[in-house]
Amino acid sequence: MKYEFIDLFCGAGGFSCGLEQAGFTCIGGIELEEVIAKTHALNHKSSKTISGDIRNIPPEKFAEIIGKDHVDVIIGGPPCPTFSTIGDAKIRSVTGKPTSEDPRNQLFLEYLKYVDFFRPEIFVIENVPTFITKYKGKIFNTAVQIIENIGKDDEGNGEGIYVVEKPVQVLNAVYYGVPQTRRRMLLVAHKKTNASFCYPRPTHYYDQEDEESKKLKPCVTMGDAIADLPTITDNWRVSEVEYSKFKRLSEYQKLMRQNNPKKTVKNNICRMSNERAKKVFPHMAQGSKYMDLPPEIRQILPFREDIFKDRLKRLVADQPSWTVIAHIGMDGYMYIHPTENRTLSVREAARIQSFPDEFEFVGNQQETYVQVGNAVPPLLAKAMGESIKEYLESIS
Repeated sequence: MKYEFIDLFCGAGGFSCGLEQAGFTCIGGIELEEVIAKTHALNHKSSKTISGDIRNIPPEKFAEIIGKDHVDVIIGGPPCPTFSTIGDAKIRSVTGKPTSEDPRNQLFLEYLKYVDFFRPEIFVIENVPTFITKYKGKIFNTAVQIIENIGKDDEGNGEGIYVVEKPVQVLNAVYYGVPQTRRRMLLVAHKKTNASFCYPRPTHYYDQEDEESKKLKPCVTMGDAIADLPTITDNWRVSEVEYSKFKRLSEYQKLMRQNNPKKTVKNNICRMSNERAKKVFPHMAQGSKYMDLPPEIRQILPFREDIFKDRLKRLVADQPSWTVIAHIGMDGYMYIHPTENRTLSVREAARIQSFPDEFEFVGNQQETYVQVGNAVPPLLAKAMGESIKEYLESIS
C-alpha cells in the first residue's frame, strides 16, 4: 500500500525526502519562503507545494489544493511555542482565537489545526531537544495535553482521538548513518489503537556506551561522505561539476550517488573567505579551533577571544561532522574543509546532511546554505519513515 503524507513547514524537504525513500508519497507541502518552496516542489514531483503563511491557509483550502481531505501521515517542524497565555485551552477553542503575542504559539497550533482537519493515522512533530525540558517541561506537557484533547468539544467533553507515544525521544542522526552529530526531538502521536509505535533502532555506532551498539556499523565519517565530490577552489561559482572520483567509492558515497546517472553533481558553490582567513587556514590542524592557534597567528584574523573561542573550526576526515546549522549561510568558518583551505560547499554540506546527489537546491548562495542547514537529515527521516510504515501496516 502506498501511504500519503503532507509536510507542514516543509523547508527544502529533508523530512519529505526521507519518507519518500521509505516508500511514502508526499502529496503536499507548505513553506513560508518562496525560494525554499521551489526547492521542495522541484524535488518532490508528486507534491502540491505552496509558498505562504500557514496562518492564512486554512486546512479546508489546502485540502482543495491537494484534492484530499484525509492523509495517512502529517509531518512538520513548527517553531517551538511558549504557551505563555494558553493554559489549559483545548484545541478547538484555542485555534480559532488569538492565542498569544508570541507567534510561535499560533504556528504550533496551526499545525494541530491541520491534524484536527485531516485526521491522519499518525503525525510527527520535529523540534529541538530542549522542547521537552524548557521551563521545567511546562511547554512540552501543555503541548501533549493539547494534542490529546483533539476531538473533544470546546468544554473538554468527549473522547480524545490521539495519544502521544511516550517517552518522546531525542534521536541523534549519527546513529542512523548520517555523517553528523545532530540531535532532534521527534514527537509521535497516533490514533488510539491497540498498536504502539516503535522508534527506529540505531544502525551505526558512534559513542554509545552499551555493548550491543558497538556491534553496529561504524559511523560515517567526513571522508566517507565527501571525498569523491568535485575538486573546487575558494569562491567557486560553477554549480554543476564532475565528480573527483569514480572508483573505490565508500558505501556512503555510492548511496548518495545511486540515483544520479550523471558524472556531474550540482550545488558545488563555495563561499569566498577573506584574505586574512585564507592565511590562517593552513595553520589549523584537523579538529582544531581558533583558540588552539598561536597568538601571532590569531592576530592575522583577530576576534574577541573571550567570546569567539571556536570562531574557526576545521573538520576531521575520520570523524563525523558536528551539527550543521543554518548560520552556515552567513559564515562558514566553523566548517573548514578537513584537507583543503576553504569552507564547505553547499553540496558538501548537503552530503553531511545525507541529501542524495540528485536533490537540487534552488536559490542564491546564502539561500541554499540555509536550506541545507535547516533541514531534517533525510537518512534520519527515512529511519523514522520505516518505523511509521511498520506501525501503519500493523493497524491495517
